[in-house]
Amino acid sequence: MSTARWIDQTYVKTGQVRIVIKNFPVHGEPALKAAEAALCASDQEHFWDFHDRLLEDYYRGDTSAASNEGLKQIAADLGLNTTAFGTCLDKDQYRQQVIDEATEAQKLGVSGTPTFFINKQSVVGAQPIEEFKKVIDAALAGS
Repeated sequence: MSTARWIDQTYVKTGQVRIVIKNFPVHGEPALKAAEAALCASDQEHFWDFHDRLLEDYYRGDTSAASNEGLKQIAADLGLNTTAFGTCLDKDQYRQQVIDEATEAQKLGVSGTPTFFINKQSVVGAQPIEEFKKVIDAALAGS
C-alpha cells in the first residue's frame, strides 16, 4: 500500500486530515502524460486505483505502462469508460493543470518525488509510514 493510500485510509476517511495531490512529473513527457491520465481516471472516481496500478506496473519494470497505449490499457483493465478516458487523455484535458502544479511545487522548493507537506513541514522521499504517523500526529496535536 502506498503511503498516500495509507494516509487516506488512516486519517482522511476518519475525518482528521485532508489530502491534496499535486503533480510533479520529473521524467519528461511520459511522466507528464501519466499525471494527466491519473486525473482522467479521477473523473471516473478511480484515481487511487489508477495511480497504484500504474506505479506497480512501472516499478515492476513495465515502462510501456506510461505510454499512451499502456495508460489506456490500465484504464480498460480497471473497467473505466475507455471512450471518456481516451478522449480526456488524447485532448490533453489536464496538461495545463499538471504544468501549473509542477510550477507551484518548484516555487515551494520541491525538487523530486515523493514530497509531502504536512501543514508547512515537508517530508521528502520514501519515508517509513512511522515517520508520517509521527509528523501527522504532531500536527493534529498542535505541536
